[in-house]
Amino acid sequence: MPGLQIAIIQALQSQQSLLGVPMAVFSFLGAPEFYLVAVPVLYWCWDPRLGFRLGILLGISTGLNDVLKIAVHSPRPYWVSPEVKALNSHPSFGLPSAHAQAAVTFWGPLAATVRRRGVWVLAAILIVLIGVSRIYEGVHYPIDTISGWLVGAAVLLAFLRWEGPVGSWLSSFPLRRQILAAFLASLTIVALSLIAIASLGDWQLPAEWMSRALEKSGELIHPLFPRDTAIAAGLLFGFAAGGAAQSHKGVLCAAGRGAERLVMYVLGIAVAGIIWLVLGLAIPPEMNLHALVLHYIRAAAAGAWISFGAPEFFAYLNLMERDRTEQEGHPAEHE
Repeated sequence: MPGLQIAIIQALQSQQSLLGVPMAVFSFLGAPEFYLVAVPVLYWCWDPRLGFRLGILLGISTGLNDVLKIAVHSPRPYWVSPEVKALNSHPSFGLPSAHAQAAVTFWGPLAATVRRRGVWVLAAILIVLIGVSRIYEGVHYPIDTISGWLVGAAVLLAFLRWEGPVGSWLSSFPLRRQILAAFLASLTIVALSLIAIASLGDWQLPAEWMSRALEKSGELIHPLFPRDTAIAAGLLFGFAAGGAAQSHKGVLCAAGRGAERLVMYVLGIAVAGIIWLVLGLAIPPEMNLHALVLHYIRAAAAGAWISFGAPEFFAYLNLMERDRTEQEGHPAEHE
């Protein structure tokens, strides 16, 4: 089985001149950076409820993916196989593929919302090609991608099953308790990651994996440092808490036309980027608890800006209008 998977990767990489550009594009469409710019488009400029749902779903899915990666602690192909080229790199473990998992939890609900056959077909193609792109790049085995699709489908089904009951339950809370619930949910993800690390016991990262990964990609790997977990948890907390606060004041919807929405989006993303870069300067290079806390704070600040700060700022500029008659599915405060 490992030999067959390596052969599949080699077969794809042998077509590098043909597949290089399209595979890079599809890989980006499954990357966290893409979702960080795509979710605000939905939340600010199109459908606040859909944007909020996808932001929460992606936060939960990404956090669970990091936990599963640590629990399984499976290497990436370029870490262990001299036959595989590192056309991309990542410091975390390989199984399940986060790109494949996130593709299901983003493009699936988006297609279900639009409810058009062409969009369903496009979503299916994107989900498949995003997963294949990671195999091509040598960062995932085929089994990693298949596992990512399956875990993503399971997370999506669970989210759809419990979204209504949990949302109704949370809507009965006052705002401060909604924010506390978001914080505790984010800490649960961090705790699961730490439990996964503790469950490894005396297991040590093989020196061969580290040396080959460095040789192939020029980058060090540190898969037992839960940086991605802290970022996912921080984004979940900031986005959920900000969404609850914004809903309490009244749902905001884009008021202007295309050009005004474009200005709004560019301005909002620019501020989010500044928040990310400025707070990132305070994060030390050392892999310790202090760094993890700062990763969490930076992500939470960015999430809160997207779900609360930016909409309120846009309302001040008359680029968004408040609708107090419809709560768009967000939790509201009841004192």
